[in-house]
Amino acid sequence: MAPHRESRVVAVPAERLFELVADVERYPEFLPLMRDATIVGRSENAYETQQTLALGLLVHRFRTRTELDRPRAIRVTSNDRAFSRFEILWSFSPTPEGHCRVDFSLDYEVRSFWLKPVGDVLIAPMALTMVDAFVTRARKLDAAGDPSRIG
Repeated sequence: MAPHRESRVVAVPAERLFELVADVERYPEFLPLMRDATIVGRSENAYETQQTLALGLLVHRFRTRTELDRPRAIRVTSNDRAFSRFEILWSFSPTPEGHCRVDFSLDYEVRSFWLKPVGDVLIAPMALTMVDAFVTRARKLDAAGDPSRIG
């Protein structure tokens, strides 16, 4: 798959968007196809996550490593045997209006022909909606009346 890249200004403060993206264990609450995300190891600026993506009978479990450069960037990689490469990069820059310029990229390649549906059906569609999903999440939480609440 060709890398997916997106860059735009969203009406969410940069620090708020960073916190929402960093809160991986809440992903199943609002990301389509994300069945489970559990942190299985943590250090000061990074954590390891066991994630499960599912669509009908197609289920894929894999591990990721997330590195946090608070509040500017998040890098997610995976050494899972299903992928020959997997990297998600998020960058958050505040604008003078109090919004956020968010840059998102996802670059991955599945290792074998038999795992191609994992990319085609689970990961590729998710890439197209990632930024929107987090912006929508922020707006829903703010509408609930507690803008400081992450999840």
